[in-house]
Amino acid sequence: MRRVLTAFTALRRGLGVAAAAGALAACSTVGGDQGGAQAPAQQDSLATKLLMGNANPPPAAPPVDLAIKRECPPVDILDGTASYPVYDSAGSTDPFSLRYQATIAQTARECSNLGVEAGIRVGVVGRVVIGPKGAPGIFRLPLRVAVLDERDQPQYSQNFTVEATVPAGQGQARFTQIIDNIVVPIPENRFRGWRIVVGYDPKGAAPDARAARKRG
Repeated sequence: MRRVLTAFTALRRGLGVAAAAGALAACSTVGGDQGGAQAPAQQDSLATKLLMGNANPPPAAPPVDLAIKRECPPVDILDGTASYPVYDSAGSTDPFSLRYQATIAQTARECSNLGVEAGIRVGVVGRVVIGPKGAPGIFRLPLRVAVLDERDQPQYSQNFTVEATVPAGQGQARFTQIIDNIVVPIPENRFRGWRIVVGYDPKGAAPDARAARKRG
């Protein structure tokens, strides 16, 4: 009987060591990156997945590229530009005259080394909601993307017209926009204090900002 208990005790200790080793292995592989820094909170966001695409993973980048990826400026939504309401009559703020409202839900960015310059890709996920005076259709939204240095001076600024389609019979829809032609010089401070800002810019809207509505 004593031999059976001794063998059982040894087996139980062996299982405990194996479980602890498995837990340590899992901790060493989840949440790490090649640079040892913790992955950003928006790593698994929808916009980040859109930036990565469905292609096969690229070959390992040289160390300088990994540094640029880690030092890529963060994305901020400029105060007061996260939503874009459009009313049935100009100058109105009556919620009952709202035709539609667009909002920004998620953002992501990715930087790559181009030598003396950096290439930046920005992804934006937003939503359009139909208001009491609106109807499904195609909506053209003025989205601005800018890259500001540590003094808040723009090194890049461009307005884009994003098209979002709300299908017939629906009251809202999600849209995505990826801008991948942003090029800025790599500063000596390695982007310290820099930021990428996104937001709706009504001043950049096309003259005909009304939706091409499809009435059934």
